[in-house]
Amino acid sequence: MEPPRDANDDILPFRAPASGAGGATQRFSLERLSSAFARLMGTPANSSAKVAIAKPQIALEPEEDPEEDDSLPVTPRMIVEGMLFVGNAEGKPLAAAKMAAHIRNVSAEEVESVVAELNAAYRQDETAYEIVGDSAGYRMQLRSDLGILRDQFRGQQRAAKLTPAAIEVLSIVAYRQGVSGEELNKLRGSQSHAIVAQLVRRQLVRVERGNTAPRVARYHTTSRFNQLFGVNSPADLPRSEDLDDS
Repeated sequence: MEPPRDANDDILPFRAPASGAGGATQRFSLERLSSAFARLMGTPANSSAKVAIAKPQIALEPEEDPEEDDSLPVTPRMIVEGMLFVGNAEGKPLAAAKMAAHIRNVSAEEVESVVAELNAAYRQDETAYEIVGDSAGYRMQLRSDLGILRDQFRGQQRAAKLTPAAIEVLSIVAYRQGVSGEELNKLRGSQSHAIVAQLVRRQLVRVERGNTAPRVARYHTTSRFNQLFGVNSPADLPRSEDLDDS
């Protein structure tokens, strides 16, 4: 027969710094940590709600007492790191004072020290993330030098940097879908072949040729062009009377 469970079985010991000689050991429950997160994110904590928490599976010797197992203490460093990892609903930075308000016997200055310790550990371990801070507070994010990996993972492409001449050619192609190279030269009053070739390489312009002779090259904008300019098709572009046929 299983012995009756004590109410403190689901409480992990949190050892706060002693205030003096013989200071008492504090206990920090997971329920209080959940309530702290709820208050931090602006969600009223429901004391009657049951929070499902996965308990760590720890192999214990028969003579060991789970009540006295200190192998998984909840420390201020763990709490600060957890708060920064979760963040808040608005995605705004977390102020040191606000985090300290939800951790017993920890001041805002101590939170700042914890953040410095975490960043030092991240650098030593060469992790992909870091904690950045400003006047508004702290946030955890991907290291700035790894931003290109994030963009590649999300399928984002670096915005093309175009010269004024390239922008002019691209504008003509966008508003005159199917324009030929000869028509481009006439409209601009100068040769456009090199610029069009550059736009094709950057996947902003594509070339179409007819099936019958003469197979004149005609230029159209691409789906990447639509993505960069935030339109579904060239028909969604703002109209310009200056480009209308006279």
